[in-house]
Amino acid sequence: MLLRGINVSGKNIVPMAELRSALSDAGFAGVATYIQSGNIGVDTDLDDDSVLGRVEALLVEHFGVRVTAVLVAQDQIAALIAAAPFPSDTNPATSMIYFPLGTVDVAAIDALDPATHPGDSVTATPTAVYVAYGNGQSRSKLTVDRLEKAAGTTLTGRNLRSAAKLQSL
Repeated sequence: MLLRGINVSGKNIVPMAELRSALSDAGFAGVATYIQSGNIGVDTDLDDDSVLGRVEALLVEHFGVRVTAVLVAQDQIAALIAAAPFPSDTNPATSMIYFPLGTVDVAAIDALDPATHPGDSVTATPTAVYVAYGNGQSRSKLTVDRLEKAAGTTLTGRNLRSAAKLQSL
């Protein structure tokens, strides 16, 4: 599970140790987190909507934070990494996989004018948006807001390095 927009620039603060404890107390098994950016692994037999509802409610109740959670299974993460259209010499710290809450509008992503984001490349499938930030994400005009508008759905991104770690949660 990927939480969107926590522990970013001092906003939506959710300490991972406290989150692990709260999730365990709520009945989730095998709770694990990776770094401070809202990467969570849990074992559950609940359906996706129930998991999302319980976790989003728990975040409000325990931390006063309203954020979107995106569920992605470990095998899906592995498949998305394997399908990444990046060259083998791509910097894993500046190459992103954006995981959608819904289905990505591939045609709208493909229609983004490359002249507006020189040095960056973007490719989409219905289940992911891939961006290689040639000059770094902080300098790019290809922002998450712009990608979400084109994709037609909420996105949460992880760089390739973090995405690879998520396979083991």
